[in-house]
Amino acid sequence: MEIPANLYPQVLEFTLSNFGVSMLIIAAFFMLLHRLVTRRVSGAEIVYRWLALFVVGFTGIYAFVMHVFYPEISAQTIGWSVSPFQYEVGIADLGFGLIAVLSFNASFGFRLATVIGNVIWMWGDAIGHIYQMIIAHNYAIGNAGSWFWLDVLIPFFLILCIQRLSKGP
Repeated sequence: MEIPANLYPQVLEFTLSNFGVSMLIIAAFFMLLHRLVTRRVSGAEIVYRWLALFVVGFTGIYAFVMHVFYPEISAQTIGWSVSPFQYEVGIADLGFGLIAVLSFNASFGFRLATVIGNVIWMWGDAIGHIYQMIIAHNYAIGNAGSWFWLDVLIPFFLILCIQRLSKGP
């Protein structure tokens, strides 16, 4: 099935506005592929690797690029005014994203630190989103859409994975 050429801009906009979900779909594909290729690795290992790489890592790097280099677009998507604070948020996104990418095949201790930092970061973001929804009635896609739900749900999966990985193979 081919996407009509006039839909490309809308598909691209949807994909970039919901980048984390796009990365989750790609991660799920690689999880399935990984499981088909080998059974020697635990399910928790497979889920952790691909969530860390795509959903946390690449999404964090993408958020860095958007906040630092395209602050007008990211502010509009989130429902914010453009602010120098976006640079700081972008740098934090870069740090947490890179740590997640590096944790793909890292030691348990490195992964544990990655999970702790990202859980605090993502749940902190989720609390900020909730505050904005309640106080400012901000239901922009970047505040109340898929970004919010990933900030709520992905930490649970990271915690489950790291808890299972703590038991060893």
